[in-house]
Amino acid sequence: MSPNFYFVTAAQASVLLPIVIGVRNYQLVTPAFRLLLYFLMLSIVFEVQASVVKQFYPNNMPGLHLYTLVEFLAFSAVYYSHFQKNSALQLFIGINAIVFVAVCLADAFWINDIWSLNPLSRSYSSVSMIFYTLVYFFFMFRKDTESYSMTHPMFWVNIAVLIYFGFNTLYFMLGHWMMKHKEMASLGLFLHNTMNIVANCLFAQSFRCFKIQKAVS
Repeated sequence: MSPNFYFVTAAQASVLLPIVIGVRNYQLVTPAFRLLLYFLMLSIVFEVQASVVKQFYPNNMPGLHLYTLVEFLAFSAVYYSHFQKNSALQLFIGINAIVFVAVCLADAFWINDIWSLNPLSRSYSSVSMIFYTLVYFFFMFRKDTESYSMTHPMFWVNIAVLIYFGFNTLYFMLGHWMMKHKEMASLGLFLHNTMNIVANCLFAQSFRCFKIQKAVS
């Protein structure tokens, strides 16, 4: 087996780190972060189905379409919960989620198809998530709470989301083009898997913060 195989496997397995820490601190975790934990657990199911489906069908793209939708809705719910004191932002997130569902359907059945990549919905998701992270930082910097933020679970989630979607936006947008160029496809996949590992480590830190906060209080 090639080194690339082991790296991809490591990237897939990295999700176990935040899951283990999240489960250990489950009693301390807020409802929004429990939803994030459930999503991370569900992502394992998607990884397994992707491997299984690929053995019997030309590719595993239908699962990717569904995963993109579930991922967006999960993170949208987390940000919706965080901005509970800002009804305008919550309304925007809710409307944007509805629009995204329409974008996913269009990407799967009209613009592209269920058996091909979904660059439109993945790109829309990335841009939306980056916007949410920037809004988070805007309000955080206005409060000037640097020391508090380092022990705040949402701070680390925000960093993870910004890094993962920020680095992968072009990869999602140019997916069809990259598939036609083997070297670019390999580079894009390598960067995607790297950011996946980084994001999962940051998610793990966010769950760890609940224990840190309890120790400090």
